[in-house]
Amino acid sequence: MILEDDVRQLIARFDGLERDYTARYGPTSQARVFVLMEQLVTLRFAALEAGPRGAGMLQDQRRDVVARIQGLYDRSPFPEGPPPPVRVLDGHPPIIEFDRDAYTEKYASAAKSIRQDIIFLEEWEPEQQTRPTAYMYVVDDTGRLRVWTRAFRMSDLILGRNRAEVSGVPVAHPMLVPERLRVRAAGEITPIISDGITGVVANLKSGHFRPAPAAASAVRDACARALGLDPSVCDVLTVPAVPVAPTPPMPSVPARTPAATPSTGDHA
Repeated sequence: MILEDDVRQLIARFDGLERDYTARYGPTSQARVFVLMEQLVTLRFAALEAGPRGAGMLQDQRRDVVARIQGLYDRSPFPEGPPPPVRVLDGHPPIIEFDRDAYTEKYASAAKSIRQDIIFLEEWEPEQQTRPTAYMYVVDDTGRLRVWTRAFRMSDLILGRNRAEVSGVPVAHPMLVPERLRVRAAGEITPIISDGITGVVANLKSGHFRPAPAAASAVRDACARALGLDPSVCDVLTVPAVPVAPTPPMPSVPARTPAATPSTGDHA
């Protein structure tokens, strides 16, 4: 069991890292996003081994970290300019369909090479990783979540390194749904594992489909349907569809004192 003092030290260490990264690279830098995402996943894992009071402290910190990351995502919307070759169909959330001709030209030949590595969430048994690890996923038009089982380090995804290629073609989300090219959500997902998948941290950062923030509900619904997960254990970070108005600078990380009295809370 993780003790309260250990929880305080963990939180203080990550707050210190965030302050250092923010001072060195800037309050809206990818470096700050990286350390916040690693913290979020670490907090999720730590909560599985903490006692009730420590778990409450971790939940409070997790809620704050989710808000910080979402604030940074809100400042990095999908870019203006020509949209991807998709059309939006009816649905709640809407179904997004990638153009068949564009898919055939760019991805169809390479997609055959990864077909055996695409699995439905309820059949997935990911291995425990020593560092936070993410995977490409989609929620298809039937509401089932599909995962490409090739693991990515968090730094690779956030900092744009180590892009996966098959036959010289970068792997893209439409390749996970070659039959109908339709999704309700798409992005990257990190499983929280303790005797099976007990929660997830996901985002909607698919440049090929660009799902709207409302698509977060499709991820939570898919996790509930496949694994019986409560929405409270599924953090889904969203991306604005269009540039947002200028906002004040991100607040600095608050200083914490070891004697602070924790409170409990949760965030869905």
